[in-house]
Amino acid sequence: MRLEVLAGGALPKGDAADVALTAQWATFVCWVDDHIDRHGLGSMPGELEAFTAPLRHALDSGAELSSATASHAVVLARLWERTATGMSASWKSRFIADYIDFLDASEEEVALRRTGVRLPLAAYLELRRRTITLLPMLNVLERTGHAVLVEAPQVTTLLRDLRWAVADVAGWANDLASQADDAAVGQDNLVAVVTREYGYSTAAALARVAAMIEQRRVDFAATAGALRAAPGLPQDRRTELRRYVKLVETFMAATLHWLACTGRFATGPETSAPLQPAAPEPRRPRPPSTG
Repeated sequence: MRLEVLAGGALPKGDAADVALTAQWATFVCWVDDHIDRHGLGSMPGELEAFTAPLRHALDSGAELSSATASHAVVLARLWERTATGMSASWKSRFIADYIDFLDASEEEVALRRTGVRLPLAAYLELRRRTITLLPMLNVLERTGHAVLVEAPQVTTLLRDLRWAVADVAGWANDLASQADDAAVGQDNLVAVVTREYGYSTAAALARVAAMIEQRRVDFAATAGALRAAPGLPQDRRTELRRYVKLVETFMAATLHWLACTGRFATGPETSAPLQPAAPEPRRPRPPSTG
């Protein structure tokens, strides 16, 4: 899967232990995702819930492991213990909430798949943001990248928008890369949803999704710029905030680079559209002062 490329790109100046922990989380995230999607987990009612229940238990406060604990829950519990050490209570609550929401969304997605329900575009995009597992990974990076999310009312909405934009870009780019694999198993995918919603050919839908990704990256860049300005924050908090924004920007670039080189998906000229770095908006000259 070339996950060393993802972890190393996300933390280009990180020490070996932080890069390794990031790679281990990425490996676990990808394994869970592929176990659900590529192995048809959830084709029977209750099947996925039996798989996710031990993961939920592993994140319970004071949860104890036993010889009967499912192996994937043991992995999560040990990763969680190593990562949460020294982190704030608010960080721990946010990580748990984001990971449990991922599990909830995965169960919703599988239930829709099992009953043959096809979502319209807006509903699909909302669900995809929750199933991509990017928000939990962003939380992990606060620990391994040593740049915590700044909690201040002046920037709460902007930080939410920044994190959502990363999740959207990653989820949509993932769908672009995995389009052929998903089509082969009859699984819904953003390309298929766009094809259905607009009556496009596959080629036109691929181009439309690539354009959607680029626009979302423009949105992301604008939000990052607004956060860097962060009016109303004390200088020390603004410095912390800029460090976090830089970490998120680096992670998004690393994710897109990794998606282009991973062997996780089928490849071929018809399965993907190239992603180029989003060009910065040109600076426009200010009009001459009239006052």
